[in-house]
Amino acid sequence: MNSENKNIQEFYKMNGAGNTFLFHDSRNNTINMNQDLVLNLGSYFKEYSFDQFIQLMKPKRNGDGHIKFWNADGTESGMCGNALRCVGHIILEETKKEKIILETIDKDIECWRNDNEISVNIGKPKLDWSEIPLSRKVDDTLSINLDPSPIELPNFTAINVGNPHAVFFFNKNRPELEEVGSIIENHEIFAEKVNVSFAKISHENHIQVNVWERGTGITKACGSAACAIAVAAHKLNLAGRKVLVSFSGGDLKIVWKEDNDIVMTGPYEIEEAVEINLMEL
Repeated sequence: MNSENKNIQEFYKMNGAGNTFLFHDSRNNTINMNQDLVLNLGSYFKEYSFDQFIQLMKPKRNGDGHIKFWNADGTESGMCGNALRCVGHIILEETKKEKIILETIDKDIECWRNDNEISVNIGKPKLDWSEIPLSRKVDDTLSINLDPSPIELPNFTAINVGNPHAVFFFNKNRPELEEVGSIIENHEIFAEKVNVSFAKISHENHIQVNVWERGTGITKACGSAACAIAVAAHKLNLAGRKVLVSFSGGDLKIVWKEDNDIVMTGPYEIEEAVEINLMEL
């Protein structure tokens, strides 16, 4: 990196199960990230349309690094499970520790190697309507009727695993999520919008999913969605506590432990480094 010119910054392209990220290590080279800069970077990388922007900063508590997540539309997010694995790999390589702690805005997340993949413990899910959050009281968040609905849909399960999710299970063919994802994301029942998953049990403890991410749209995978889906499937007696969640970009292994912590294991890929002159954006 050109240390003499602070306008020239090094970014990394990376992905987890096809979920794409643009990453900046801001621990010793801070940049002023904001919505406009995320949008400008998205325009700059037209051929590499990243799903989220990931910023690694010095720890604010007692962890090994603090992570901020930005959606493609420039809004901030509280969680991105696939990005945690990618950043986890970087810090595990640096520190040579067996386990590290990754800080998010409201969680301290354990991360460790699992053969050739990375595992993260994202903590306990929230199922109370006020913690998801929904815009009105709902007694049973496992089965909610979306009203009004853009198409005929089954009841959904609402869960927060660091960000809000709506999980719809289908017995037969799933409708085209791309056609209704934005409408569901912005539905009035979701106080902070929502990530949307259309899921189908394909085999015992194997779930196939199409996902629409809040602030981004259709993506090839979503780690937090996989965690929410695993919890919903078990609570609805559709699966056990250990499931394989398959997206178009790859598979994630989810274990919902007896102590209610969720452990996600999956691949990571650091693709390449690129230098950008921020004054040219």
